[in-house]
Amino acid sequence: MCRLCAVLSDEAVLLADFLLRPRMSLVRQSYAAQERKALPHGALPSMAYQQPFLNADGFGVGWYTPVAGEVDLPCVFTSLKPAWNDPNLRNISLEVRSPLVLAHIRAAGPHLPVSDSCCHPFKAGRLLFAHNGMVGDFARVRRELLAGLTEYAFGVAVEHACIDSAVAFACLLTELGVKDEADACREWGADELCSALQRTINRLVTAVGGRDESLLNFVICDGQRIVACRYATAPSAGGLQDGAEEMQPIGATLYLSAGSRWVASPDDPETYRMRKGADIKCGTAILSSEPLTAVREEWLPIAPNSLVVCGMRRGQTSNIDILMFPLDARPMPSLSALLGVESSESTAAAVPGRFIGDDGSPVAGENGRKTPALGALDNDVWMSLTGHTEDVNCVASLFGGRIVAAGSMDGTLRLFDVETGKTIVVRKHSSHSGPILALLPLAGPSELESATSSAANSPRSPIAPFVASQSFGAADDDAGLPSEDASHLLLSTANNELRIWNVGACASRRPGEAVEVPCLLCFRFLPNQGQLLALAGTLDNLALGFQSTRVFRLKLKEGWRNLMTCKHRSRSTRYFTCNVDYNPAKDLANGAAQKQPSGDAMKGAGSLIALDTSGLALPATKGGPSAPKFCHHSLLEPLHRIGNGHIGYVRCLAHDPKTETLVSGGGDGRVIFWGRLGQRAAFPHGGPVLAVAVRGQSGEAFSADSRGRIRVWDCATVERGSRAVLAAPHPTSSAILVLIVMESPCGEGLLMAGDAEGKVRIWNINRSSILREVESGMSCCAALCLLEADVCTHRSDASRRWLIRIACGGCSSGAVHIGDVSVVETAGGKAVGGEEGGGGSDAEGEVRLADDDGHDVGTRGSRSREQAEFRRLLVLLREFVAIPTVSSKPQWAHQMQKGGVWAASQLEKLLGCTVRVTGSCIVARCGWDESKPLVVLYSHYDVVDAGHGWESNPWKLSARDGFLYGRGVADNKGPFLAQIFAVRKLLRRGRALAQPEDESGDFVMRIEMEDGDGDGACGSPSSRAVSKLGAAAAKDCPVNVLFVVDGGEEVSDVDSVRRALREAREDGWMRGGVAGLLVSNSAWIDDDRPCICYGMRGVIDLELCVMGAERPLHSGMHGGLVPEPMFDLMALCSSLVDPTAVPCVPGFGDGVRPPKEEDHANLKTAARNFSPSQLCERLGRLEGAPVPTWLQDTQGAAVEALRRTWLSPALSVTEVGRGPLHQCGRHIAHKATCVISARTVPCQTQEEVIASLHRHLRHEFDKRRSPNRLEIKTLASCDWWEARTTSHVYRAARSAVAEAWGIEEREVLAIREGGTMAVLPALEAELGCDAVQMAFSQATSALHLPNERIASKVLARAVDAIALTLVRVGAALAAEAAAASMPPVPALPVRLAVAVAQAP
Repeated sequence: MCRLCAVLSDEAVLLADFLLRPRMSLVRQSYAAQERKALPHGALPSMAYQQPFLNADGFGVGWYTPVAGEVDLPCVFTSLKPAWNDPNLRNISLEVRSPLVLAHIRAAGPHLPVSDSCCHPFKAGRLLFAHNGMVGDFARVRRELLAGLTEYAFGVAVEHACIDSAVAFACLLTELGVKDEADACREWGADELCSALQRTINRLVTAVGGRDESLLNFVICDGQRIVACRYATAPSAGGLQDGAEEMQPIGATLYLSAGSRWVASPDDPETYRMRKGADIKCGTAILSSEPLTAVREEWLPIAPNSLVVCGMRRGQTSNIDILMFPLDARPMPSLSALLGVESSESTAAAVPGRFIGDDGSPVAGENGRKTPALGALDNDVWMSLTGHTEDVNCVASLFGGRIVAAGSMDGTLRLFDVETGKTIVVRKHSSHSGPILALLPLAGPSELESATSSAANSPRSPIAPFVASQSFGAADDDAGLPSEDASHLLLSTANNELRIWNVGACASRRPGEAVEVPCLLCFRFLPNQGQLLALAGTLDNLALGFQSTRVFRLKLKEGWRNLMTCKHRSRSTRYFTCNVDYNPAKDLANGAAQKQPSGDAMKGAGSLIALDTSGLALPATKGGPSAPKFCHHSLLEPLHRIGNGHIGYVRCLAHDPKTETLVSGGGDGRVIFWGRLGQRAAFPHGGPVLAVAVRGQSGEAFSADSRGRIRVWDCATVERGSRAVLAAPHPTSSAILVLIVMESPCGEGLLMAGDAEGKVRIWNINRSSILREVESGMSCCAALCLLEADVCTHRSDASRRWLIRIACGGCSSGAVHIGDVSVVETAGGKAVGGEEGGGGSDAEGEVRLADDDGHDVGTRGSRSREQAEFRRLLVLLREFVAIPTVSSKPQWAHQMQKGGVWAASQLEKLLGCTVRVTGSCIVARCGWDESKPLVVLYSHYDVVDAGHGWESNPWKLSARDGFLYGRGVADNKGPFLAQIFAVRKLLRRGRALAQPEDESGDFVMRIEMEDGDGDGACGSPSSRAVSKLGAAAAKDCPVNVLFVVDGGEEVSDVDSVRRALREAREDGWMRGGVAGLLVSNSAWIDDDRPCICYGMRGVIDLELCVMGAERPLHSGMHGGLVPEPMFDLMALCSSLVDPTAVPCVPGFGDGVRPPKEEDHANLKTAARNFSPSQLCERLGRLEGAPVPTWLQDTQGAAVEALRRTWLSPALSVTEVGRGPLHQCGRHIAHKATCVISARTVPCQTQEEVIASLHRHLRHEFDKRRSPNRLEIKTLASCDWWEARTTSHVYRAARSAVAEAWGIEEREVLAIREGGTMAVLPALEAELGCDAVQMAFSQATSALHLPNERIASKVLARAVDAIALTLVRVGAALAAEAAAASMPPVPALPVRLAVAVAQAP
């Protein structure tokens, strides 16, 4: 098989650093491959090049050189020479640098040609492709595969000699839908590439049909990411030769190594290592057929039949996300939904921390200095503990904070005395284990101590000499096990390794006395699971989270005694290699003995074992099974199953002993909650989850991600989703890397978060308010632990002073920072202590405060809460309008992306929603309580272009005469924010929202405010609406809400919305069904009467094209000689309607439903205030100008106008194409085009309407006997929509609008619209629920026109109307459910019923 290597980095890397210089470089693999799979079974090498260690059939390398503003097209160099003997390759490798490189060395398979055209990587547009392996039985299936290719893909296959790899690449291009070279240069999404790769593998496997072995290791690059797979199939039983044994698909090897930087050792230029930083940022990722270094612990083997994605997230240039998941028959997971909307890169610079003593001088040095007593100073006091040579990655507090354990990137474990600052113990993990990644101190129960003591007293046990304090590499000591502190353990992790240290001797250590910290147990895992990144739990259930995306439970306590008594060649440490794929149930079912993995770790437990039901080994004997023998493999249990685990690194773990819940966070952007029986719930977080923590007293869980957000969960009811979001005080806050929780003596909790800029934020959990933001003095705070804390009241009973001592680790040149942090908090939740954080709120971005109820408040205390909320809505609307989200023009694509990021961030910050993104569509869910109904709120954030004719800047919100002006204020950014603040209003009455107010900037609008229900511009809701809303929503939001925010409504992009909803449904976001759909994208029929829309017409757009000569003609030379296409087109258009604009196409009006009684009633009610002069003005007719005959009827003109708009089909010509305009000469267009728009009404079908138009147009064209040609093409077709006026959601919306405006329900006009909203019927069908259109634009709002506006009073009352609708829907469905659950009333006996009826 071939060898390949792909590198993705956040900076340009030199090709020689992985092609030439490493001791196991790709060029070396060309003549000394170590893991190349042999030829297929039964095949013999026909030439020397087919030996399993040799790859000399050509090579190639492709790289990208990004240039700003240009498409990233790759450059490819290939050669047929052996890679080790080509000077051009050496010259290029020593000079070329690139952030994305794909290299390949070929070993041709049987019957395949060897030529320059066959050398990988293959190029098509911006895509690079390489293959390691072969397509089974390719000579037989080649023609079948070639027949299914597109024309462009077929050309690519022919260009590369139609070898199996080239045909596989052509199949991929076909699955991507690439039609030409320009199409191949477009930008691809990770979802598209992964799905196309999965379909390509299915196509190849289906063609082979199990008759031969296929090895399909594919690597694809597109300039931004690497998508690779390791896949293999073995011959099925029918495809094997007689007597051949069935094979298991293993596949060619593929390894992954990722870290901050790929660097050479300063001592040996051929020794390269993948460096890793404490900030856990991934700056370099390498995928290779074989490890490039001898340190195999740094190389994670990709599991067979799985896919890996390495790519930069949009808006970031310094962090690579890595996702891994199995390739099977299930649908491909939505990668964009998992990672959410990518935020822009943080631009805030880190501020150096303050490390000062009493005299103001800096504090440094290995021994540091003795810190003052906790609480002795009012200011923060820090000291630095040094000794590590590289960054400190993790810290842990031991023995009540007297000792700090620190693990660093250099692989050493150091224990520091906090009081003196001196180093107590230094231990090394092992020579190749790499950095120490996690620490977990455990105080074992008394059973553990007794088990350890009993093991020490056993005459066969070697534990007595080794559990005595032993230093690394020292001679054995015969001292006994200290019984008092034997249960004090410290667990540390590294690359594929877990060690357990006995730190009990440190508890009774006297000052100046040297102590030993022996390593009791060391676990390694087979196959290699990569870095062991996270630890959580207890000895009963210890959870392990790996780089391989897997989560395991290690039941240490269950086998502790047996582990400690296992014989081993080493007397100081027990080594065990655990088989992660071990399955005792399967072995018992097969009745076969299980062979343990080979290695020194297996010598103490025997080689062949059988298992009983408890996981113990039964050694085989002649007389039958004897007493069970311990098997350490049974202690390791996988938590995940295929399809329900993480698909990215398991970054963090936390365990809640109260609910027995394990919380895991992954680089795939998901947080998963595990129970005893498996996975309880999984939610996308919107970004890689880097830290989790649990508050055991209250059962709360906290998760933080790379965008600085902290989600709050209730472990007991986690299925309902996150309870709140703690948003960072700065809009560009960086990733949160660590979370810890502290309980105070007074029952309140503190949450501390360390981020990638070195800041530590301290939150009051009970009040959901931020107290401090402290500078740790590090460029990155990757580790935190609490050493000591106290709280005391002073000055008055209304304030508290928190005194906290913490230890911080991170990017600090190997130092551990110890700090005493002081915070003074008032009873109202305001923090006033400390120089670097404290309270206050201003436009410069300082920390905001929370009120007594835990709600955020602004600095303007005189304003009521409702007015403050409305002001905040206006501030956000100003920000949103300033983003020109025009979806119809490609040049605004970056603004569309910016607008999507902004909208998603507001849903998260204001409501704590769980957000996912599919294409341009945002889906966000607020509330996961399955006992409540789910209501969908639809809106869109894209707008039409502003055009000309504005009196003010269309992209800057302005206020005049009680109206807000700007593009999108009414359609649909204002209603979108109204939806958010309506849900926020309900939530604020039921629970605290803990995100700071964002009112930065002086944006003062002169808007008339009134307290009552008058007709003026009202910025606050009516008192009646507020009182009823408060009574109805006093407990909590009565419904779950699903926001669907569309980015393609103005261009009728319905497919994106459908796909987003289907993916959300597949992930369980719509369990229990949808109760209703609320859409806020309609307008009133005048400016005074609130309306609710219950119907819209459909639309069908047909393009007519009449073609004549092959080129334009001259009107002077050719005019009058031939029939001109424009005359034919004009004749066709004039035949569509009569002079009164009524369609006269035969069959066009067939199937139109007669108006209902309610339609007639609604028409009369809506037409009351219309006058003919108003109608003429709206139709653009000047006073005194001729008008249609129906408009001359002053009595029924209004009713007729509405009837034609609401209930009658119509035909219009919306666009006419014209020939070229020449300054010199008058030309006759050789082609004339126009677009006919047909509006449809209820009961009309699109097929019948299109067929009638086709028949009519063909008939009229044939009547002219013209020699020209007519072509008819359907451009778009959208169905009509009609609401069910008896549904819960319609009735609730109409009564809510009446309540919000303070009018009777019958005064709310029920209207139809003549326009079309393409997504509305599609949404209703996809969701399977009733829908209603809530109109919040007035007739003069100028939608899609210059000077678009919305009245401030309408916007304010829209918030109440939506909130009241949600309350009414929840109440109606709750009452309906209660009535359905009540037992039926028993019927009276006949005689008793007659007696009752006859009684006077």
